Amino acid sequence: MPAINTQLAEILLKIGAAAQKSGRTVHDIRLVAVSKTQSIEAMHEYISAAQSLGVTIVFGESYVQELKRKRAALAAQYQLHLIGHLQSNKVEEGVKLADAIHSVHSLKLLEGIAAAARRAGKIQPIFLQINIAHDLSRRGFVPGEIEEIVSHAASMTDAVRLDGLMTITPIYEEPEGVRKDYRQMNELREVLRTKGLDNTFYNGRILLSMGMSADYEIAVEEGSDIVRVGAALFGEREHPLI
Repeated sequence: MPAINTQLAEILLKIGAAAQKSGRTVHDIRLVAVSKTQSIEAMHEYISAAQSLGVTIVFGESYVQELKRKRAALAAQYQLHLIGHLQSNKVEEGVKLADAIHSVHSLKLLEGIAAAARRAGKIQPIFLQINIAHDLSRRGFVPGEIEEIVSHAASMTDAVRLDGLMTITPIYEEPEGVRKDYRQMNELREVLRTKGLDNTFYNGRILLSMGMSADYEIAVEEGSDIVRVGAALFGEREHPLI
């Protein structure tokens, strides 16, 4: 496969072109390099490529045990985000290790993270996971309940920091099939803004974490602020999940 620096440069060009369509630049979009199942060596190769291109280094991991191993192996200045399902028995450790948790999909998990953050003496950055397509195979809040959840999270500012909303969409035969879901996520953000709930989010800004290797360009065109890219950057896994 081509070197990671070549892959990264191509991804940045595509992100930049997509961002331009929504009145932004490549610098407005944060790239999370999905490094789950990748070696430390591959991650260091990415670090070198990202530094040479001026990219902020953020890795995405799905499993707490893998996050723990990589946290110990990487310098502290590199962010590690937990982007996969967080099991209740892993919340304590996940909160201690993750710079941000993207997959807060239930009230029970939200409250568990807040309790663990208080015990750890930290304020945990989080994203609320939205099941925008009402897909029974996906976790997350449905759009109709998000206002109540955001208001509830506002009572936990001593323990959690609301950074934004995240979604994982169904798998469509054609990448364009996902556009309506990403557009609805942007519309949901606008609803929260019109009701003044953006003030509940960090710096009064609701970030959207959406878009993966197959559709990150569409996600950016539709307003995504954070894309989570793995296969397009590191190459395909034997059983790719993201």
